[in-house]
Amino acid sequence: MDANEPKLPWNELQHTEGDIPWPALRRFAEAVATDPTVTRKLFDVYDCAYESVPEQVCYADLYVPAIFALAAPKLDDKQRHEIADFLVDRLVEAGEDEAELTAEALATAVGTLGPAVLPAVLKAIANEPDSSGAWFHLWELILLAGKTENPFLRHRVIQMCVDLLERVDRNEIDPQDTHSAAWTLGFLQCTEHADLLQRVCEKAQDSFLAGDYAEAAQLLHGEMDSTLPPEPWERPVEEWLTYHCKAARDWFAWQDDEDEGEYSEAESEEEVDFKRAWFLSTEFVNSAIAETLPVELLESASFIAECLVYYSLGYLGIDPEEWDERALHELLFDILPRKVSADESLFAKIGPVTEAFLSWLGSEGLLADTDALGATVHGWGDEIVRAGMNRENWGPAKSFVMQAEQAGVDVTDSRALRAYMVQEQIERLAQQALTDVSEPAGYGLPVPIVEHSPKIGRNDPCPCGSGKKYKKCCGNPAARDAAGA
Repeated sequence: MDANEPKLPWNELQHTEGDIPWPALRRFAEAVATDPTVTRKLFDVYDCAYESVPEQVCYADLYVPAIFALAAPKLDDKQRHEIADFLVDRLVEAGEDEAELTAEALATAVGTLGPAVLPAVLKAIANEPDSSGAWFHLWELILLAGKTENPFLRHRVIQMCVDLLERVDRNEIDPQDTHSAAWTLGFLQCTEHADLLQRVCEKAQDSFLAGDYAEAAQLLHGEMDSTLPPEPWERPVEEWLTYHCKAARDWFAWQDDEDEGEYSEAESEEEVDFKRAWFLSTEFVNSAIAETLPVELLESASFIAECLVYYSLGYLGIDPEEWDERALHELLFDILPRKVSADESLFAKIGPVTEAFLSWLGSEGLLADTDALGATVHGWGDEIVRAGMNRENWGPAKSFVMQAEQAGVDVTDSRALRAYMVQEQIERLAQQALTDVSEPAGYGLPVPIVEHSPKIGRNDPCPCGSGKKYKKCCGNPAARDAAGA
């Protein structure tokens, strides 16, 4: 063990109260760059934390990826490859377990390591059985190919994208699962594949991602004249880790059961947030400023204002009186697209309603400089719509609701929504019985997309009846070997 290792604040990685222990995380980041034993011990810390999360409050599964992201600028290629192999492997695991918050943190940390992670990412893509799990995170990371100087690696990425989009062109895959490949061809200026991308754009016209494909084609032809928003891994670590820890804290709060019929403290806080959001939105829609809105905006104004306030209080911990450009950007480009299940027409209203709501807050003396903030939001109008319609921004619940709505289900009818869910499962199983395994596609590494029966979650009871979790029993290769399986 390195002589400096005991001096590191390992106990701070178990920190669960108050602010994120940034000084400790930065000390670990410095140590990672110089001492390989620290890196390997952090691997163990992550694994222990990930195993414990369902049973106890722990944020180390978020802290460890953040440490590697903070260390990234000082790492050499050998260190980047070692850390990338670990993080990508755990990203796939989190995807299988539907641990979306951890998966997002892992994917963001992987991206900070740069194009050195591409071999691990491409290998993981080839092993993904279908478009569930970590599929979208992995395909998003191939955008890093735009920064590699390795022509062989760049060629592999291009060919994998082409193979995937050709399967869309043959109607083998839904275009909603492949838009990151289109974006990558656009970023890499692969004009030789312009005809393929155009055909895929036409097939995606009726999907929620039609705009993404159209913009990918524009990017390919050099027609994009606006600055693209940063990728998740291009944002400051302080920004994305703060958001993820807040979301994790909310998740743990929601797990608290009611105690003898009384609300927990977390539930009481949520009720307060709801009342605050309802009060402000009601005052706003009854104001003279709201009366100036067109009818089509006014009918959605209460809902939009209530969402803005509620999510600001619950996810950012910020009152509307404290809003600034950064807070509004996170609300409009991250939280609302993730949480609000609505079509393009509703997201088109969010910008102008937010402008009016800001104006009202200013007229009530609740927020200063609302003219400048309103002008900024006005310039975001089209981007707000694109963020809301970008499937990669959706949370799991929203993804299901949007899919149901696209299928013609009245999502306001809970019985109809449940019936759709059951029917979808039946159809999936029927399709599985009729679908052969796809042939491997592509250059170097295959990109299989096949349907499989529902997976056993790693934390589910093992079907063998042992009483253990699946990951501790038949889901553990070592345990299977010991049992003679």
